[in-house]
Amino acid sequence: MHGNIDPITRDVFQQQLVGIAEEMSMALRRAAFSSIIWDMYDYACGLFTPAGEMMAQAETIPAQLGIMSTALKHVSDAIPRKSWRPGDVLVCNDPFRGCTHTMDIVLFSPVFAGGELVAVTSTIAHHIDIGGKIPGTEAADNIEVFAEGLILPPLKLVEEGRPNQAIFDIVAANVRDPYACQGDLRAQIAGCRTGERRIAELWAQHGLEPAAALTRSCLDYAETYMRRTIAAMPNGRHVAEVLIEDDVTTDDPISLKVAVTVTGDSLTVDWTGTSAQRDNALNVPIASTLSMVNYAVKCIVAPEIAQNEGCNRPVRLVVPEGTVLNPKRPAAVSVRHLAQQALADCVLKAMAPLAPQRAAAGCHVSFPTFAAGGFDDRRPKRQDDGAAPYYVISDIIGGGMGGHAAGDGMDAVDTHGGNCALLSAEVMETLSPFRVLRTELVAGSGGAGEHRGGLGIVRDYEHLADRSVIGAYVQQTREDTRPWGLAGGSPGGKAAMILNPGRPEERPLGSKVIGQILKQGDTLRLVGAGGGGWGDPAARDPALVERDRTEGFA
Repeated sequence: MHGNIDPITRDVFQQQLVGIAEEMSMALRRAAFSSIIWDMYDYACGLFTPAGEMMAQAETIPAQLGIMSTALKHVSDAIPRKSWRPGDVLVCNDPFRGCTHTMDIVLFSPVFAGGELVAVTSTIAHHIDIGGKIPGTEAADNIEVFAEGLILPPLKLVEEGRPNQAIFDIVAANVRDPYACQGDLRAQIAGCRTGERRIAELWAQHGLEPAAALTRSCLDYAETYMRRTIAAMPNGRHVAEVLIEDDVTTDDPISLKVAVTVTGDSLTVDWTGTSAQRDNALNVPIASTLSMVNYAVKCIVAPEIAQNEGCNRPVRLVVPEGTVLNPKRPAAVSVRHLAQQALADCVLKAMAPLAPQRAAAGCHVSFPTFAAGGFDDRRPKRQDDGAAPYYVISDIIGGGMGGHAAGDGMDAVDTHGGNCALLSAEVMETLSPFRVLRTELVAGSGGAGEHRGGLGIVRDYEHLADRSVIGAYVQQTREDTRPWGLAGGSPGGKAAMILNPGRPEERPLGSKVIGQILKQGDTLRLVGAGGGGWGDPAARDPALVERDRTEGFA
């Protein structure tokens, strides 16, 4: 019992909140204009208490979900809650006010019942372009955030149900696809409104104070569960290091160093010793660092319970200011996803001895990604007046998860803070001048072990227009950055980007591409890393070895 609330009522209420968040998610996705949202799932939805604590979330993108509480605190400081009214929708995308990077636009909508603020709904969506020097906005060689497209401070996008058209007009004037961008913003509003209605219904069902008490009970239960699980772990300090490529300002890799200390029923995650912030866009805003630390800790401690703010209470974070994981404004951060994926892997590496049954070897965090834009001048795509339409498209390639004590790593997934889907070939070929020539698993890319790492993906794109501009990036391309093995397992296979593979003009592209011009007939290849292996390869079941051989995995 928790006070006078029985655990069954509490758990049913928690799942009702989760159901509301999932319904918000479906409303947003179905209303979205951009394929990166409706086909690749690069968005998130959550519910919050009036104080800004997460009550529930839809299971989409951890990297976005974990920043919502921090962003809400910044928005509330700028626009006090006492000025919020029914029908308001607040907006922000400032990475130094709790958001991720400028492409991820965050909306908050207050929910009132009986004249009181009882909850806040939130949606985040990755807008495929928010301005900047190249299509897709993300350029690894940016030095300051001011080069990374339009920055929206905390504002009322909708005020008492009336859209602030000036904000929509400013957004439209600064992006490459204003029609889709404004449509996606309205889809986010639809997601928030769905949450508003359902929360109002749930609070009416229970009453204002009982619903608030149930919410407190859910958060307190999650905290208690986490603390009791941590308390069962031995006290001690566990360290790890993960390297990632820079390849923009220097050939020297970025070092992420973490020390995870268990003391009683709490954890301290300390990043002292991590590389200083770089003069490029690989830096991670502090909200994203906090998000990915909480994600990784929960994976090890309590993956089986619903996520809410209570899960984060036992975790203390130390990140020295001026490091790559807590940069000073106006550092560029648009390509922060590479480092934040690696920081999650680093925490999991440090915590592996604390829960060997849940730990995995190093995962693909290579995140091969490209965005392209230009005029689609193919004859069937031209408009009635003969003009070629402008397009923007993006894709993300999956790789392998690390092997673990219970089995092989998963193949072809977007790990950790990502969880995005591979863009459907049919969608890409309909919306852009690219033909997908092949999408295959990379044989042998999983690290050897008693349980092998998951396999990466290779995908080839043929460019069909006269000219397009792309930005792209990848990591885990080197021996010292490839996914690590665990318990005697071998490292996973490396990632890569190649222009015109198999031709005389074939050229490796390195780990960062900024403003590459593609001509008609050019082929771009992206390769995702394989996961690290777990255990002694000699101990692998011969039947699994034979299966790998016959199915082409080895």
